[in-house]
This record gives sequence, structure tokens and C-alpha cells, in this order.
Amino acid sequence: MNFITERRVIHQGKIDPKISAPKIAASTSNTLGRSVSAETVRRVLRKAGYNSRVARKKPLIGKRNRVKRLKFAKQHILKPQQFWNKVIFSDESKFNIFGSDGRHMVWRKPNTSHHPKHTIPTVKHGGGSVMQDNDPKHTAFVVKEWLLYHCRNQLNTPPQSPDLNFIENLWSHLERAVQKHQITSKEQLKSVLQGEWLNIAPVTTRHLVESMPRRLEAGISAKGYATKY
Repeated sequence: MNFITERRVIHQGKIDPKISAPKIAASTSNTLGRSVSAETVRRVLRKAGYNSRVARKKPLIGKRNRVKRLKFAKQHILKPQQFWNKVIFSDESKFNIFGSDGRHMVWRKPNTSHHPKHTIPTVKHGGGSVMQDNDPKHTAFVVKEWLLYHCRNQLNTPPQSPDLNFIENLWSHLERAVQKHQITSKEQLKSVLQGEWLNIAPVTTRHLVESMPRRLEAGISAKGYATKY
């Protein structure tokens, strides 16, 4: 493969990080009129500093939600740590009996995992204070009624803002722990989840609570767009 062809391969990986090596190989083979292997493509990309990595999932943030995220961050950036220590963080997550929901790979250079081109946009459906996001399940009448009588102070984060609710990190921690088990039934999954949840060290949650000011600062720096959290 000559220099010009290598540059073409690198260009394809750069403009479309989610393209696979076999697809680049097929395109290059068609252009050259001779066979180019996927492994050759991988070698060229690695030599140029691009490695195949799992794409991080980031929420798809529209303009309206970006404004809300920025406003929320600015309103709470000066809150003392004692404030966050009294907040009850809430959220929900889905866990599978067999494996995950699949992974997407991207070609990227080091320290670029949070670039929009290297992430997979996701859309989420669905005293003290209780922090919750604006998921439709949380804003349903029955939920609002329960909160009215049990949690008078509510701290609602903007929609599509998992980076402003550290419990999302606990879900990842819990998923890694659950994957170490050979789970074959829903009952076993429930038991393992409960056990691994109780095994989460207090120091882990303390560090996450202490990250709230940094999360808000990152949100302001990103002008409301998704952050590394």
C-alpha cells in the first residue's frame, strides 16, 4: 500500500470514526482494483495513532435542554458540599440476564473519547432533597403525588443529563460487578443485584457525591453540552 492509499485509509477513519476496518478494506480494494485486507487497514490506522475503542454513550442534547442544563449548573455551582451531602439521588436502570445491549466501536486517538464524533447519542424515554431527572416516569401524576407527601424538597435535573446525577456511575459500577456472575434466571439476577449493591463501598459513593461541584463546572465549561461525566 503506497503513501497516497494510506492517507486515503486514514482519511476514511478520521471523517467516519464508526466505520469498520472491513468496510474501509472493501472500499480501498474497489478503488485499487486489488485485494486489501482488513488487518492491513487496522495496521495503517494504528500507525497513524488511531485505535479501535468502544464508543461511549452520551445523551443527545437539543438546544432547549442545553439551555436548561447550563441554567441548572449556574444555579447550583456555588452550593456548598454540605448541600449535596443531604441530597437523595434517584434513578432507574435496566440489567440483562444475558450480556449487554451491544457495543459500537470507533477509530479515535487517545484522549478524544468524549468528542461528539466518537460517542453514540442516546435518548432516554421514559432537610434534604430528592434529586430526580425529568424522565416521563418520574413526572407522572402518581409519582408527583407520592413526592408531595414524602419529599417536599425536590431537585429536578434537566432532561438528558445523566452526567449531573452521579448515580449513573453507580449503575456502571454495579453492571461490572454483576457481569462477574454466571446468571441464568431473573430470580438469580435480582439476588445478585441486591447483593452487589450492598457491597458498594461507602467511600465510592462519597467520592461521587464530592464530584458534584466538578460536574457542574464541567457543564458550564461545555456550555450545556455533554461532559466527560
